[in-house]
Amino acid sequence: MKKLYTILFFLTALFSSANAQIFPPDFICVKGDSLFWELPNNTCGAFNSYDIYGSQSPNGPFVLLASISNPAQTAYYHINPSGEQWFFYLLSNYTCPGETAIPSDTLDNRPPEVSPIEYVTVNGDEAFLSWQPSPSPEVYAYIIYRQTSIGVIPVDTVFSGTTYLDLNSNPGQQSETYLVNALDRCGNTSIFDLKHKTIFLEANIGQCDRAFSLHWNKYQNWLAGIEKQELWVSENGGAFALAQTLLATDSVFAYPNVQDGSTYCFYVKAFEGGTGFTSTSNETCLTADIVQPVEGLYLKNISVGANNQAVVTWVWNPTAEVKEAQLLSSDQNAAYQAISTFSPVPQPPLLAAENGITDISDAAGLGKVFYKIQAQDLCDSITASGYGSTIFLTAISAQGNLNHLEWTGFDMENSIVDAYSIFKITGNTTSQIGTIGATATSFDAEFDPSNPEDAESCYFVVAQHTVTAPDGTQMALESKSNIACVEQRVRILVPNAFVPEGFNNEFKPLLIFDNLLSYEMRIFDRYGQELFYSNIPDDGWNGEKNDKPLPQGTYVYMIKAIQADGRSTEKRGTLLLLR
Repeated sequence: MKKLYTILFFLTALFSSANAQIFPPDFICVKGDSLFWELPNNTCGAFNSYDIYGSQSPNGPFVLLASISNPAQTAYYHINPSGEQWFFYLLSNYTCPGETAIPSDTLDNRPPEVSPIEYVTVNGDEAFLSWQPSPSPEVYAYIIYRQTSIGVIPVDTVFSGTTYLDLNSNPGQQSETYLVNALDRCGNTSIFDLKHKTIFLEANIGQCDRAFSLHWNKYQNWLAGIEKQELWVSENGGAFALAQTLLATDSVFAYPNVQDGSTYCFYVKAFEGGTGFTSTSNETCLTADIVQPVEGLYLKNISVGANNQAVVTWVWNPTAEVKEAQLLSSDQNAAYQAISTFSPVPQPPLLAAENGITDISDAAGLGKVFYKIQAQDLCDSITASGYGSTIFLTAISAQGNLNHLEWTGFDMENSIVDAYSIFKITGNTTSQIGTIGATATSFDAEFDPSNPEDAESCYFVVAQHTVTAPDGTQMALESKSNIACVEQRVRILVPNAFVPEGFNNEFKPLLIFDNLLSYEMRIFDRYGQELFYSNIPDDGWNGEKNDKPLPQGTYVYMIKAIQADGRSTEKRGTLLLLR
């Protein structure tokens, strides 16, 4: 039992000895070669001295430089004529048997070590800083400096923590630059470390580029450099989304595909390599005001109207801001020339989606004509439609009671012909006389030689075609050709004999389709002597010469008719005069 008490006494004494301490002076700082401290609070025994130890190496060996016997003394000047670096610590010497004297912090006679900035970033409308604590134990505060138009000035002192929100900063209008100095109680400050500045992002809208031009200052003075950057965007107040991952070297970016009238907000975020530190720029917001380009421009139809004037219709986006447009034409689908220039007038606030223009020339009646529509927007960008052509129809009189029609096929880039319909104009009546397949380009039309209205027959062809718009919409349309007319050749029917005293008492031809410019009929005897002449189609020969009857026999006739279109028809032969 005695042995157990002995063990318990030994453990109690050991525990008490391990926890007994003599506190050192609170070593505040060293200013120049003067050491400053605050008095300790030790009540364990009588005061003997404050012992000051020094070394020119932080790892020692430390030697006793002085013992201060005045318990109220709080400073000591160390003679150091050569200005060498010294390291110091303090001990309290009290008569406290069994208690351990704890050394103070070890301080040197140099300013505090720097406190490197980790990052500066934009937080809302203010700049936010974070920095590493200074390794110098005497540091008790940090001075925040900001660069201004009058120089670098202190803006605040932070006594707790290593972050700061600058409520007086304006990172939305400029890049804010900061420095942080460590401060001790003697007023010593660390030297300035590298400056860090917020990322200031600016944006401009290119009305003709139809894109935002973004530019910013790259983050500088991260020790590990920039690993990457990100561009974030919000449209019309929506959530921000990552728009683009940028290279570390990027400081400009063109944000495309901008919608006119939409509001876009942007910010850039930079990442330091390997540390996880980031810096976010200010947010910059703009409402897009861009020139609307001409889009979706295509020919809808080409058809020949009155007076062989082609009517061209097209479609474009009604939001387009068009300076001027042109109707282009060509006869070979190449080397197009502008034949009409016009400035579309919007019906506020938009243009018409579907438009039409007439080629006032009669080119469509002379041959196949190709057309395009070309538009120039307010940025002078030019957009052209695909091509399209008219149908050119010709008609000629053929063998028998037929008129032969031929035409050039309807040709438009976004269209497929389904069939052709043939129409005939008789007087004031138009009738369809046939429908044929999409690949046909000719047709033989019958006429009635006994019908005077068929002396001149007029025709046109209509293509039924399907147009496919850029959005895939299909439309069934019709394209009309020019009107082609054919005048029938005059037909001269001549009797081979006549009896002056009989029923058939004069020789007169029958003229069919007699739309004549001139006419003449001559009668000769077998010796070539002219017996009769007339330029009036209704005049006939009665078998007389100078009012005297001629004898029965064979005579020769020559009849010549010139039609209104200049075509000439002649007929020669013999006739028998009977008595």
